[in-house]
Formats: sequence, C-alpha cells, structure tokens
Amino acid sequence: MKGAGDAIRENVRQIALTLGLGLLCLVVLPLAQAQQRRPSAPSETLLKEKQTLFEAAQTELDHDHYVEALRIYNKLLVLAGQDRQMLATVRVKIGNVLVLQRKFEKALAEFQQATSLDPTYAVAFNNLGETQGELRQYNRALEQFNHAVSLDPKLSRARYNIGITYGRLGNLKYSEFVFRLLVRDRPEYDLGYDGLAVTLSRSGRPAEAIVMHQKAIALNPKEPSYYYNLALSYLILGETAKAAEQQRILQDLAPQVANQLASVIVKRQMR
Repeated sequence: MKGAGDAIRENVRQIALTLGLGLLCLVVLPLAQAQQRRPSAPSETLLKEKQTLFEAAQTELDHDHYVEALRIYNKLLVLAGQDRQMLATVRVKIGNVLVLQRKFEKALAEFQQATSLDPTYAVAFNNLGETQGELRQYNRALEQFNHAVSLDPKLSRARYNIGITYGRLGNLKYSEFVFRLLVRDRPEYDLGYDGLAVTLSRSGRPAEAIVMHQKAIALNPKEPSYYYNLALSYLILGETAKAAEQQRILQDLAPQVANQLASVIVKRQMR
C-alpha cells in the first residue's frame, strides 16, 4: 500500500507529464503552422515576377521589339513549370508574335501546342484557325473557328472569322448570313459591321454596304481599315469624291494607309 509520500510523488509525476505534453503541443503546433505558411511567400513573389514579365513583354511588343518579347515569353515558359494553363497562355503569346513576324508555320506549331495543353482554350483554337487561314487552309480554319465558338459562344472574333472564311471560299451568301447574326447578337461589335459591309460590297451591293461601313466607323472611329473599305465601296458606286474624302481623313489617322488608298483611287480613275 502506497504511503502519502508515494501518492504525492505520483501526482507530481502526472502533472509533469501533462505539462510536458502541453509544452510539446505548444511548440509543435506553431511549427506546423509555420510550415503551412512558408511556401506562400515565394508563391506570391513568383506570381508578381510572372506578371511583371508579361507586362514587360507587352511593352516590347508595343514598340515592335519582337525578338526581345520572345525572349521574355521563353523565360515565362520556364517559370510556368507544370502549370498547363499558363504554358498554353504563353504559347499563344509566342504564336501571336510569330504571326506579326509573318512566320505562320512556326506560329501554327505554337497554337497547336496551346490547344493540346488546354483543350478548353477557345482563343487558342481561334488563333490556330486564323493562322491556317493565312496559309489558305480555309476548311481547316473553319473547323477551328467553329470549335472555338462551341467552347465560348461569346467569342465574337471567332464568329467574325467564320464569316470571313466563308467569303474567302466564295460563299458570300452564307458569309452575309453569319455577319447578320453577329451584328444582331453583338450590336456593339464594330468588326461585325465592317465584315458585313465588305461582304455586301463584294456581292455587288455597295449602296447597302455604305450604311454598315458607317456604323463600324461610328463605333470605332480610330480604325483605319474601316475608312479604306468605305472608300472602296464608294469607288464601286463611282463616287470618287467621297472616296477621296476618306483618303484625306486617313492622312491624319494612318498616312501609310492613306497613300495606299490614293494609289487605288488613281488606278480607278485611269480606267
């Protein structure tokens, strides 16, 4: 039978064990919490670095520094690691630069990689179709545009490209149908009106086209191609003075385009 001294010693031992465990918990829990927090700091730093690089690449593009932009995007490919969505995004960016350089075959490969990395990336399929269109692979391009629309019905650019491609294939009636649906669904989309206008003009209905040209310009008065296309419709109608008026507007907006239009007007007058 234990004496009073033994009982006291047993109580002290139990208290010590309890306190010891308590202290252990106090030490271990903060360490576990610290281990959970620790990766977040580098992650935030990495995100900022990626964002900075994307912005830097865009700045280079704004100044037509394509080689430098590609160098930055290639660095982003390394930073992306196993992030398939980011890899797809960077591949599309690289493809876009290659298109600007008119390196369509190389651009095609980049867009194809992007669609493989992210099969839900509608913009990648649209850009792949645009590149195939530049390579005159029109039927393949249509497949990509239609797939892009199925992934993102709000992607107006892909719907516009469907209309353009049918026009290139000589199916102006279906091209007109596509553009009419587009301007109905997206009345704020200036490119849709321009596409419809060009299609109407090519179909031998330049008078109808004029109204659509003017709507496109009203929505985006800074786009030079809209004035150029309007001038062409005026020339088809024989209204050279109105075509020359568009050329004068372009002198301030885009002198190079103005010079091209001036050449077209002169050739038209010489007929």
